[in-house]
Amino acid sequence: MRQRIITGIIFTLGVVAFVIPSFWFSPLMLVFSLIVGSVSSYELVNAFKTGGYRPNAFLVFLGGVISTLIALVSYFQQAGLTTALCLYLLVEVPFCLACLILPSVIDKENHLTNGAVTSMIVLYVTFPLFCLSVLSMLTPNGWFYMVPALFGAWVSDVCAYFVGVTLGRHKIVPHLSPNKTWEGCIGGAVGCAVVIMLYFGSLRLLSVNRYTVNVSVFCFVAFGLGFVMSIMSQLGDWLASLIKRMCGIKDYGNMFPGHGGMLDRFDSAFFTIPIGVLLAFIAVLLT
Repeated sequence: MRQRIITGIIFTLGVVAFVIPSFWFSPLMLVFSLIVGSVSSYELVNAFKTGGYRPNAFLVFLGGVISTLIALVSYFQQAGLTTALCLYLLVEVPFCLACLILPSVIDKENHLTNGAVTSMIVLYVTFPLFCLSVLSMLTPNGWFYMVPALFGAWVSDVCAYFVGVTLGRHKIVPHLSPNKTWEGCIGGAVGCAVVIMLYFGSLRLLSVNRYTVNVSVFCFVAFGLGFVMSIMSQLGDWLASLIKRMCGIKDYGNMFPGHGGMLDRFDSAFFTIPIGVLLAFIAVLLT
């Protein structure tokens, strides 16, 4: 437990070391995304290989390069968030579709399943991290949306843990996460929603961003999306657990002693980051 706590503190400080300076220099979040994405992709490829699959590592690498180039071009061309996301969808998604068949074309003995695994890894890793980068770099005052999008998953985990330990009685998915309970799930969702609402309310983000929408209205929206964010966080955790069970592994790596690998720390955040983008869009629509 002591090692787990120490590692958790070091991990948090490492994330904060990128997040805080990005308030003044937003491209730091692209660097952060590259680090997280590279290690997570490596861990996923190794995990599926351990499980008997054959994902194409080169195509996974190429998918990451494409995503990075789109983010860089969007930044230097001063494109908006909507334009950047459209570019991602129009380039990366067709590439993922091509990945379904390319492994079988390259190697006639390669099964279509390996193409599906390759495509899934590319989309699973690049989409949330692309969202994180462009949310920070291309959205006016996007830093204020990026913070809850990134940390919302961990807020949900902490709330779910304490409620689950205190009140948890009914198992929710014992075949994937034996310790998760309905009480913890609901507590995590409500706790995350309240924290996200208080975050925007206390900072009066709408005033900072010079938006004219009523603060109380946006806080109500933030509460609802905070609730959704927690649900998505838990779905991300379950998906990561399902993949580990399929591949017969306990953790994706040992980069963080007591916590596992990079993906073990970001599996939930990958599912909450896009909700932060949605929150930014709604804020603009309400102006």
